[in-house]
Amino acid sequence: MNPLRPIQTLLQEIPTQLPKRHKYGLVLLSGLTLSTAVMMPTPNDLIEQPIKISLPASLNLPKEAKTQVNNTEFFTLTHDEIGPVEPVDALDTIVSDEPEWQEYVVQPGDTLSSIFNGLGLPLGTMYTLLEADKARSLNGINPGQVLSLLIDADNQLQQLKIKRDLLHTRIFTLAGNQFESTLETEESSWESRSLSGVINGSFYISGRNAGLSATQIQRIANLFQWQMNFSRDLQQGDTFKVVVEREFVNGQNTGKSELKAAQITNRGKTLMAFRHEDGKFYDENGDSLERGFIRTPLERNARISSNFNLTRKHPVTGRVQPHNGTDFAVPVGTPVIATSDGVVVKATRHRAAGIYLVIRHGRQYSTRYLHLSRLLVKKGDKVSRGQRIALSGNTGRSTGPHLHYEFHVNNRPVDPRQVKLPMAEGLNGSERQQFLSRVEQYKRGFAG
Repeated sequence: MNPLRPIQTLLQEIPTQLPKRHKYGLVLLSGLTLSTAVMMPTPNDLIEQPIKISLPASLNLPKEAKTQVNNTEFFTLTHDEIGPVEPVDALDTIVSDEPEWQEYVVQPGDTLSSIFNGLGLPLGTMYTLLEADKARSLNGINPGQVLSLLIDADNQLQQLKIKRDLLHTRIFTLAGNQFESTLETEESSWESRSLSGVINGSFYISGRNAGLSATQIQRIANLFQWQMNFSRDLQQGDTFKVVVEREFVNGQNTGKSELKAAQITNRGKTLMAFRHEDGKFYDENGDSLERGFIRTPLERNARISSNFNLTRKHPVTGRVQPHNGTDFAVPVGTPVIATSDGVVVKATRHRAAGIYLVIRHGRQYSTRYLHLSRLLVKKGDKVSRGQRIALSGNTGRSTGPHLHYEFHVNNRPVDPRQVKLPMAEGLNGSERQQFLSRVEQYKRGFAG
């Protein structure tokens, strides 16, 4: 149809049942559409040069509709390619048959069953997994722990990894219908570090200021407990040096450390302690820092008249009363010796105990000597193992001459004949030579 034919001719061709105003509207729309189609340039024309598009005057349109339009207002990118667009199906995805790893960070309140439910894993798999967990690694999962799960296309768990710490990872691997549990250990390295400080206040505060942990401070105090009293003997200005080794995995500190050597200079006297491969500490000559005990507080064997007995009937009162020590039947005036190195903390007289002594041996042990006739030491004196400290007697509430001896561990009386006593054995032979060579390395660490 010629878009430029007179409107009257066009109106005659439109069905007569339409109202006249509708006929004019159809003719107008048809004219616009056809005219645009006929006069629309091709894409190549648009690219080559801008053109003007004018609507035909025969359409008898309003003046505003005859305004010429510059095609450059629509095509600002001269090199756009016009071509067909291929439809994309949003449901089309690439499905892999390979198992995929997923990581889950344990949240507060999580349980293994809630985690399996959240990941859509069968609870039957969880029960099979728990059967293989002999080490109970899955019983105590904590918030922040990361679970790595290898899940295949059939939603079957193939492998589960749970990191216990920087060093250890527990791995569960599906083998048939069961899981096998293995422990993977990372390789670690140890780095040596020297710390030093000056006593300013207590040893605990000074040690913390130097970078020592509370455990390390306690360990050092225990090492030198036989040679000095930290609360009484340390003075302001005394110094200490420590060598500590710390464990690292891939450059990250595991938090594990070991005390290797310690040195304290107290009132001009220097004390040293060095750790050997057996885990024990020795002085610079390879002698043990522990002070062993003698079982009997006498220079020679004597008859035992009454054993340690917590349900014994008292021979004087007749009442059941614990006997917290061992009685040795010896004549008055028999020499009594200290069973180990220590400090006299009591040297006095009591209505029931008579003349008696209390010696503290380090931080853990103490001994008591009752019914004495004479004291050879006084409160505050330092005594050595085997040193004469008193003479036996028959003072206080006693049925005859004897020595009552008590052994206390952490302020609790124990049987001195049965308790396991610390021994004071040093290093010998090639082991001693190996230790002494390592001592020289630690000494260089003190100097560094």
